[in-house]
Amino acid sequence: MIDQAKQESRETRWTFTDSIGSFEWRNPVPVNELYFPVCNEAGMMASVTPSLHGDATTGQHTFLRLPLVMADLHNTRSARNFWIYNEELGAYSITGHSARQLAEIYKSENPVQTTVKGAFLAHTVVREDTQAGILSEALIFSPATEDKIEILRFKITNLSLATIRFVPTTAFPLYGRSADSLRDHNHWTSLAHRMELEPFGIIVKPEIHHDEAGHRPNDTSYFVIAIGGDGEKPVGQFPTVREFVGNSNFDWPEAVVRNLAPDQVSSCRRDGMEAVGAIRFAAKSLHPGESCEYIVIEGVTEEKSSVTRCIQRYGSAQKVEQALREAVAYWQQRVRRIDFKTGDHHFDRWMHWVALQPILRKIYGNSFLPHFDYGKGGRGWRDLWQDCLALLLQNPDEMKASLVANFGGVRLDGSNATIIRRELGEFAADRNKISRVWMDHGVWPYFTLKLYIDQTGDIGVILEERTYWKDHQIRRAKVQDIEWKPSDGFVQRTSEGVPYRGSILEHILVQHLTCFFNVGHHNNMRLEDADWNDLLDMANQKGETVPFSAFYGWNLISISDLLLKYKEVSAAEDIELFEELLLLTGLDSSVDYDSPFAKRERLELYYSRVEMKLSGRKRAVPIESLARNLKQMGEWVLEHIRDKEWIESQTGLGFFNGYYNNDGERVDGDCEDGPRMNLTAQTFAIMSGAASDQQVQRSFQAAKAILKDPNTGGYRLTTPLGPNRWNFGRGFAVAYGEKETGGAFNHMIVMFLNGLYRRGYVREAYEVFSTIYRLANDTEKTKIYPGIPEYISSEGQGKYHYLSGSASWLLMTVLTQMFGVRGEYGDLVLQPRLVKEQFDAEGNASARAFFLGKRIEVTYRNPGQFDYGEYAIKRIEFNGRPLTVNREDGKKAKVDKQVVEVALLNNADNVITVDLESCR
Repeated sequence: MIDQAKQESRETRWTFTDSIGSFEWRNPVPVNELYFPVCNEAGMMASVTPSLHGDATTGQHTFLRLPLVMADLHNTRSARNFWIYNEELGAYSITGHSARQLAEIYKSENPVQTTVKGAFLAHTVVREDTQAGILSEALIFSPATEDKIEILRFKITNLSLATIRFVPTTAFPLYGRSADSLRDHNHWTSLAHRMELEPFGIIVKPEIHHDEAGHRPNDTSYFVIAIGGDGEKPVGQFPTVREFVGNSNFDWPEAVVRNLAPDQVSSCRRDGMEAVGAIRFAAKSLHPGESCEYIVIEGVTEEKSSVTRCIQRYGSAQKVEQALREAVAYWQQRVRRIDFKTGDHHFDRWMHWVALQPILRKIYGNSFLPHFDYGKGGRGWRDLWQDCLALLLQNPDEMKASLVANFGGVRLDGSNATIIRRELGEFAADRNKISRVWMDHGVWPYFTLKLYIDQTGDIGVILEERTYWKDHQIRRAKVQDIEWKPSDGFVQRTSEGVPYRGSILEHILVQHLTCFFNVGHHNNMRLEDADWNDLLDMANQKGETVPFSAFYGWNLISISDLLLKYKEVSAAEDIELFEELLLLTGLDSSVDYDSPFAKRERLELYYSRVEMKLSGRKRAVPIESLARNLKQMGEWVLEHIRDKEWIESQTGLGFFNGYYNNDGERVDGDCEDGPRMNLTAQTFAIMSGAASDQQVQRSFQAAKAILKDPNTGGYRLTTPLGPNRWNFGRGFAVAYGEKETGGAFNHMIVMFLNGLYRRGYVREAYEVFSTIYRLANDTEKTKIYPGIPEYISSEGQGKYHYLSGSASWLLMTVLTQMFGVRGEYGDLVLQPRLVKEQFDAEGNASARAFFLGKRIEVTYRNPGQFDYGEYAIKRIEFNGRPLTVNREDGKKAKVDKQVVEVALLNNADNVITVDLESCR
């Protein structure tokens, strides 16, 4: 039997330690897939584990540390380390990562207690080794400055009753080149390294950037410097891996094990060798209870002078402490721009980590963390727009320029460049240089822009103009423009060679109208090379997607409403579009929407008019007529899905079909191995309004019955797909229960609960939310730090943490749907959809956010502890003053934008209280 004290010392859960969301986790070291992001907005992107593994980079071609994928976190010996040599202990790693210490981890009598402490964004590992008599702390963070570095502070305390004397040595392996070189000329590129030893460390600068398509001069340097906490200088270095490890390895380096003295004059060649920041300090004595500190700074720079600047800025314990406070304060204010207070304080803190994730995606893109072993930097098109959902809620004024600029990635055929570079308005066609189209890409820009318009009232943004993207791909990547060449530029030009600029509204119409006419045999929009589900990538001839047909249809109706609102506020009668686009508007000639052939024929005619050069001529079209036609199109789509894609299963359940495969066959329904169903189809049928109220209820019940994982309780994205007939996608090859193939895919689950909230099914939505929340916080199974991962496996483990689009959707859903604090064309809407267990003991629940550029705090007061459906809005006060508002059946109140602007204070939290009363 293990005694209680020892049992508690092996905790498998982290706990929050303050109101913001700092946390502790005791003894997580055996969790070998645990990592934490270390970054700043200057461009440092790193990860760290409890054993200080993890890589660091500023981009695909500038890796400071060895590029890693998830398995490398426990396979590689190339980790950050800090060694001491002591006559009694021998070689001892402060991080616990030595051959001898690693062998002790799983022993029942392991004398080391490890505690991980996490803050925004700082990671500390505390190791208490009672046998060795050493308490150590290893802190890592990136400063909130322009320096692309990570700072580590190692603190060593003598726990014993005797004086200890030791020799300290850092060990930070330097990779210093492109990730491409890992399997392409790895040794050769190391030969291009040139080393420069400095009093505090080492600088490595490759002679060239190796690229057989065209080598380029290299301006990037990589460095490691170390300083004693009191400013102490090192006494020497072992700058090459050969000198440091000898005939051993990083887990048992000869320079430490044999306590070798560093060469003052090199006895071997150092240029062209693999480098390591192995920096030796003079021997140190600590009396009982005494401590000492050492600082290690490693980074990437284009200016070697920045190394000296780093020493000046961070070269003492006090300066590091100040930089830490500033960095934590910076991240805390970022994540607290949206803040919640409920009866569940754990939820309130957890949401701060969720709020962090869209910011991390802006920094990392979809790369450079251990799970994200695809991509080479930059953000994908879909990811960009969905991340903006949360970012513009946090500060819409900052996002406008980005929103407008990114419409410049749209092509005239309705497709788009798929990669967004760091520079505003810069794009790439595809990260892997493949000609392909994700058909869902057209829905996200408008959906995001509409949220911006609702939150700000800036409806005039639709008339701002942008160019169109142009490259060799035309007709949605089915044909190549053989006359185009890169030297022509990536901007669509007119027949006269002038860059063409069109309104944002025009771009949106191009995206939606091309998809409306691009249908398959069953009159749903074509799947093309995939939709949101990347694994459905082998049905580009006859494949069709029902869920994203619904999304496009919903957007078309919304665009119609937007046009009429614009007409109302601007008094405009017409709006300009390039004349070729009128072929798709139905204004010049109509098309039989029931005929897939007629639709495709009209689309081909449009392609033939725009595929090479655009006339550049614009025509004024009546807003009211255009809005009417768009609404008819959208309603046609939703009615078609409601009537044609509903499945009555032999099980007695009912749900929506999701797809048609490359043989033109319906994918979902009753099969020999049971009913086949996917969550995506239910989500967008519900959210779009395609589903009737009865269909909403029945598809929700079907999802519970068919898609809930009996092991975890999470909603799986799909049932098993059946035999692989090579006619649908690579998802057939994925083991069921992982990723999009049967994993509890949080991104879609959050969209599912969003749709339920929008349709007024609050208890059902909260039930779905509770599964996400419970699973993400079941640390014993998920084995992740706080936040929401991309998916939960069938074993309950959280996968693809931090860079998941589910975070943006969850933050948006909690604020705008659960708490019901949102805008509608700049008017403030208050529509609480909270259940009674979400209110605190006094009956209060509040949300802090930004609206019309001002900070607001909305508090719902429910002293009667009424459940949703039992309460109605009684009274609203702005900063202590009662307001007369438009109340819709007591569940929803709307405050006109003009009233809000008058009531809001400029430089303070604006307190809005909403009193709830019984509606029974």
